Amino acid sequence: MNSMPARTIDAVVVGAGPGGLAASAALTDRGVDHVVLERARVGQTWRDQRWDSLRLNNPGWMNTMLGLQPRDTYLTGGEVLARLNTLAGDCPVRELTRVTRLIPDNGYWGVKVDRGLIRARTVVIATGGENQPRTPTMSRDIPGRIAQYHSASYRNPGQLPDGGVLIVGSGQSGCQIAEELRTAGRSVILATSPIGRIPARHRGKDTVEWLYQSGFFDQRTLDLLDIATTRQPQPLIAPGGRSLSLQSLAREGVTLAGRLSGVENETATFDGSAPANVAAADQFAARVTAMLDQTICPPGVGLPEESDETAGPIELDPPRMLDLRAAKVGSIIWSTGYTGDFSWLPTDFVGVDGRPRHHDAAAVAPGVWYIGLRWLTHRASGNFLGFPTDARIVADAVATHLDADRRSIGVAGGAPTRSGR
Repeated sequence: MNSMPARTIDAVVVGAGPGGLAASAALTDRGVDHVVLERARVGQTWRDQRWDSLRLNNPGWMNTMLGLQPRDTYLTGGEVLARLNTLAGDCPVRELTRVTRLIPDNGYWGVKVDRGLIRARTVVIATGGENQPRTPTMSRDIPGRIAQYHSASYRNPGQLPDGGVLIVGSGQSGCQIAEELRTAGRSVILATSPIGRIPARHRGKDTVEWLYQSGFFDQRTLDLLDIATTRQPQPLIAPGGRSLSLQSLAREGVTLAGRLSGVENETATFDGSAPANVAAADQFAARVTAMLDQTICPPGVGLPEESDETAGPIELDPPRMLDLRAAKVGSIIWSTGYTGDFSWLPTDFVGVDGRPRHHDAAAVAPGVWYIGLRWLTHRASGNFLGFPTDARIVADAVATHLDADRRSIGVAGGAPTRSGR
């Protein structure tokens, strides 16, 4: 492994996931001398927090940062990782280098790592905000005989012990895992929550393509009327250009329940929200298609109607109490989301909610920027579609900061300014 640079470096990128690699490519394009520090290996989250059958839920034309691919392909997790490794081949990545502290250093930044300290003029934080599995405290109340997993540690149906499976959370991961387990013949209870969904097709075209053309993914964070929008879970979009809904899961034999409210001994208790959660997902879908009809294909232009085979009413008899032993539940999968680890940042960088404080991509102190956070600058910030845009924004800001710093040094020191690259 290469040793750490002893000199002061123009930029340090912390994290070699897709955001960090996009930032590195943009910095290279601008001639910025930099290094990318990775705590483990390139794309580590894609290595150890993805189930075996996972595919991206957006088609290839939306993921061009990962290289050439058929327009309508949906890459597997393994294919994504392979492409991230290819991208990393052109980046100055140092793996197995964990950053433990970011320290202000007299106008510069000290980046403390396991083997010393790197002095940097600028820092790009690309560690992501959704790579630390979040599990509710009620997990401690689950009987010891029941195996517990987070969706980050789930791999395939054969990994689980015999018996039924209780999945807590009906977002992207929860619904896709529920579908896979049910197809494998498992008995599945899904504790639902009010999460929107987007139908695959609308008026003769993929809905995400209409959304892209409408500017939906370009909506700027600073223009939001309600910042709470940035806290909402991602709507359900199934991979492969098909629709998925709570109703379709119920028709396949998944038992829909409301939100899990508690567990005592062998009894799980749910609230009565399952019908409302189904309705909330449908209402979100209706709002999306109505918006598209107003912005892209107004009524009367002759575009075809599109039926959503996963929609429609369904009779529900959701359990309010469930005897886990009688239901032969052998495992629970917590599909309850993620957070990020920002404990290594200065305390004023992080709000009371544990989230980084920032204005667009800029941190609260000069010379530091973020990439890879949801809604960082716009709606697409947290995915492959948005990483290149944010990388250009950050790289331009870094280059501007370095140029100003060099001019300052040249004037104050009476010496020629450094020309950069």
